Amino acid sequence: MTGEAMAAGRAVWIKTIGACSLGALAVVLATPASAQTGPNPAAAPAPSDQAAGQTAKPAADAAAADEKDIVVTGRFVDTQGSTASKMDIRLLDTPASTDSYNGNFLKAIETTNVSDLYRYMTGIQRAGNTGYDITFRGFKTSGSDRGAILTDGLPGLSVRFGSPPTIGTDHIDLVKGPTAVLYGQGQPGGFINIITKKPKFTPEFEVEFKGLTGLGPYNRQLGGLVSFDFTGPVDSAENLAVRVVGETGYTRGFRQYAYEQPIYIAPSLTWRLSPRTTLTVGGEYRYVKTHQDTYLVAPGKDANLIANIDTSYQEPGDFLAERGAIGNVYFNHQFSDAVKFYVGYRYVDHDDRQRNYDVIGFSSTSPLTTITRRARGQINLRTYSFVDTNLSAKFTVAGIGNTLLVGFNGGQETSSFDRTQFYNCQPTPTPACTSLNLSIYNPALGVAPALESFPLYNTGQSANLNWRYTSQNSLGAYASDLISFGDIVKLMVGVRYANERQAISDKRITTFVPIYKKDTKLLPQAGLLIEPNRHLTFYASYSTSFVPVAASSQDNFGLNPFKPTEAKSYEGGVKTNLFDGRLNLTAAYFDIERKNVLNTFNCLTQAQLIAAGIAIPTGATIATGTCSNQLGADRSRGFEVEVNANPLPGWNITGGYAHTKARVVSSNVATQVGARQTNSPDDAFNFWTRYDIQDGALARLGLGLGVSYIGKRVGLLPVSPIAAGPENGTLPLKGYTTVDAGLYYNPSDRLNLTLKVTNLFDTRYIESAGLTGDIQLVPGMPRLLTLTARIKL
Repeated sequence: MTGEAMAAGRAVWIKTIGACSLGALAVVLATPASAQTGPNPAAAPAPSDQAAGQTAKPAADAAAADEKDIVVTGRFVDTQGSTASKMDIRLLDTPASTDSYNGNFLKAIETTNVSDLYRYMTGIQRAGNTGYDITFRGFKTSGSDRGAILTDGLPGLSVRFGSPPTIGTDHIDLVKGPTAVLYGQGQPGGFINIITKKPKFTPEFEVEFKGLTGLGPYNRQLGGLVSFDFTGPVDSAENLAVRVVGETGYTRGFRQYAYEQPIYIAPSLTWRLSPRTTLTVGGEYRYVKTHQDTYLVAPGKDANLIANIDTSYQEPGDFLAERGAIGNVYFNHQFSDAVKFYVGYRYVDHDDRQRNYDVIGFSSTSPLTTITRRARGQINLRTYSFVDTNLSAKFTVAGIGNTLLVGFNGGQETSSFDRTQFYNCQPTPTPACTSLNLSIYNPALGVAPALESFPLYNTGQSANLNWRYTSQNSLGAYASDLISFGDIVKLMVGVRYANERQAISDKRITTFVPIYKKDTKLLPQAGLLIEPNRHLTFYASYSTSFVPVAASSQDNFGLNPFKPTEAKSYEGGVKTNLFDGRLNLTAAYFDIERKNVLNTFNCLTQAQLIAAGIAIPTGATIATGTCSNQLGADRSRGFEVEVNANPLPGWNITGGYAHTKARVVSSNVATQVGARQTNSPDDAFNFWTRYDIQDGALARLGLGLGVSYIGKRVGLLPVSPIAAGPENGTLPLKGYTTVDAGLYYNPSDRLNLTLKVTNLFDTRYIESAGLTGDIQLVPGMPRLLTLTARIKL
């Protein structure tokens, strides 16, 4: 198919979806409102929330949760959530900062993907171009951090580059600080837990039509999505319930050639084996095809020299296709009201394939006006197979109350990274190659030779065409106890034993020697809570985390003697739940220290080692390429204030302020000491409010307003002596403020309409810097108009 035919097909697809969306809106608006029918959601018992990887909520709370799906004016952030503790306790009884954003909030800000929420989550920001690239309290996670985003308490996303869709999400829990005791390896800043939608025994069927278009100079954005959510009992005895969630469509992005074609389907079945026993089995399939994009570049590490935000350096036919198939099993059994047993299992089979031209760097000519590229082909395969099982019990000994949790979790993650082409087009190879070079400000695209016309790798660099296979096996046993010394003083203690094994080999390079690595660790945590009354908690906590160093890391002698990267955190704060739950406030101070951080450098030659006075062990092999040491350490200190309020019926407010000072403490590069961590602003603020008019002629109308401020950041750590100013060479990024606005109209109980403008004032900003900051700068979205109709059938 020619490029013109493909473009015409996409245009027809966009117009078809848009016409269907607008046509459906017209039909619904013309249909008289009918009375809502069906059983009372509160009349039928709901399946346990333990199926979502957390302890079951009381039946009354579950019924209230069902009601909240209908009452659009419900609160945004729940006061009950168990991700941080895996226990059936209030958030006020958890000595950590945690939030639980429910479906009302997801709909109020019109999310499509989980990353849409980040600007309204206190203490986190996007930090790159994959779904795993997030900064939590100054610490960045990446694609190798499987604990950055969990689903129902278990690792593994269906796709890696795109952020998870929210159509299948019931609510999202944000836990900040180290959490290794309950969940295993992970960066110390925190993690996100996506709680998926589970079958209900109350029949519901909702269809959603979403159309979007750009407004302003960058108005290429256009497209639509159609989704559905069906749930209800299967049998008359209501022992079986089913749920099917799906989404498809086509959207065109604001950047040149950008598009996304998603397919998502998630069926699940809950079997109520007895009044105290449930089994939920579910699956998920997701396919996403996009234009492969490495985003913008900053010549000379100067953000003022970045080209227009829609500038692309990839060819029209470059693509990235991701597919993920998932199976889940959740089993819950209550031996009694006080003793509960849970097993959860998740299996993920994922692959992503790309054929594209990557940006390598800048031409050596000064001033920097040209970039160099490589011909790239890649096939990545991943699997995740993880289980979590635990037993919780509430009991009293000698007048002291205990909420005890003991459990086991672990599994295997495998990855197969196959480079099918890796040819660097630079002036230096023989023969010289400049046909892929592009102007930074006026790139001529669509004229480059076909990828197939280039060699698979550069002469003498066959090792670049590697096919690395890695397996990671994790085992952990944990225990935690919330000890209540009366109603005022409570103590939470916990410990984990972790066993991590890694192996890496190469399926193509026969000279590659397989590497094996094993780490074991004992990780403690403790927290003290003082509760003068049921609505006020003062807390202090100590927690730990760790991440095993990759087996492929090497020192200058080709060895891997590295210990896991460890962190410890001290946190203290206050939580309140006042005015019958209409005002919730959390204020926290934290101090997180991380050590054994790997610093990388070009391996030293034998002559350089001798000149530096470094002894060479007898029989040692001098490594080549990239070497590492563990001289690195960093620290993040700061405070956060979060407010969630319902001042009046129909009025909801959520917001927060974070002051985070994340700095490098030690490094083999002297100029890095004291430097900012990348993608971490010192100050950030978020606010969202929605008011739904309660009576009068405008009773079914609602208004929403959101403000997000991200302070100045840096995209790189310094790698050479700083000549002028502490941020020279670090790619400083300016702070920015964005404003969103929403208009809600509910002409009937069966129809909700939302008109949202994202980035109302069309602010230009750089959202984040990727792994190679000066050639992977992600621009912020320009003004976007989204019209959504949700129809309950």
